[in-house]
Amino acid sequence: MQKASERRAEQRLHYRWPVRFARNTKEKPLPGQIVDVSSKGLALLCHADKNCPQPDQLITANFGVPHFDLRDSFDTIIFNRTGRVCRVDSLSKQVHRVAIQFAEPLFFKPGEQNISESDAQRRLEAKALSIVKARKETGPDSYALARAEEKAKAYGEALAKAEERIRSYAEAKAEAEEKLRAEIEARYRTEAESIAEAEEKIRAYAEAKARTEEKAKTEAMARARAEANAKVEAKLRAKAEKKARAEAQKRAKTEAEAQEKAKSYAEQLAKVKAEAAREIAGIKAEATDTIARIKAECKPKAHQKAKVQKKEKQSAKAKAKPSGEGGFMKKVDEFITDKNRIF
Repeated sequence: MQKASERRAEQRLHYRWPVRFARNTKEKPLPGQIVDVSSKGLALLCHADKNCPQPDQLITANFGVPHFDLRDSFDTIIFNRTGRVCRVDSLSKQVHRVAIQFAEPLFFKPGEQNISESDAQRRLEAKALSIVKARKETGPDSYALARAEEKAKAYGEALAKAEERIRSYAEAKAEAEEKLRAEIEARYRTEAESIAEAEEKIRAYAEAKARTEEKAKTEAMARARAEANAKVEAKLRAKAEKKARAEAQKRAKTEAEAQEKAKSYAEQLAKVKAEAAREIAGIKAEATDTIARIKAECKPKAHQKAKVQKKEKQSAKAKAKPSGEGGFMKKVDEFITDKNRIF
């Protein structure tokens, strides 16, 4: 209960005074007893029946709050506040504890009046005893009134015990809530660590994926450039092969023409040689015939014979020179130097 009190923004004043509350203006006010009060809310005890307020219900409460002064006394300030029921606790089958939050706060803080809780309780008890004593001294009915107040005090003590039980329950509940909060925080930390680890793995995977995609992109660009270079090289190779084929065809044509010319030249040379050979053979035959005829026609003397032989030799030499080998070479030179001849 101490932990629960520390979590409150404002300290509460605990006392046992009557309170009247109604759910609307048309209903008759119902009795109750104050448990504690602050400037923002009120806790009261009421009968556990159909008239007990329910959570989120609006009710109007009429109650008094002690305002302590510097002397050993206090003044009672009466308030009429409308509030919303924020919680209903079942203390027993007969009693419920109702917590109300005011729509309009009080003008002071009852639990923070520069006075200790024990001193406040002492002043309240002294005031209650003085009231009882005064009532006993007023007349014959004072005893009955005192008995009624004793019963009310017993009822208040019973309510105090019930409140003590609810306090114990609240402390156990607060402790359970604290444990639950610790477990939730531990689970949250574990989940946060797991989420952080998962995010780290996802980030590492994303970075690896980005690097892989970048590498694949670079490889694709390099492959595209290589394919483009290959296409260019293929075009250049095809062009070079086409040019080489054209040059080879041209070279083959030139070689064929050269071979044709060489063949024609060889044929013409063979023809010239054959013709020269025939002429040489004819000249030799003619010379032989002439020599034989001359020898047969005349048989001169020895000295004339020598002269005739010399003359024949000169004649033969003169004849052989224009039509023999010299004539052949002349014909070959004319054949070669003939510009109008096509090889």
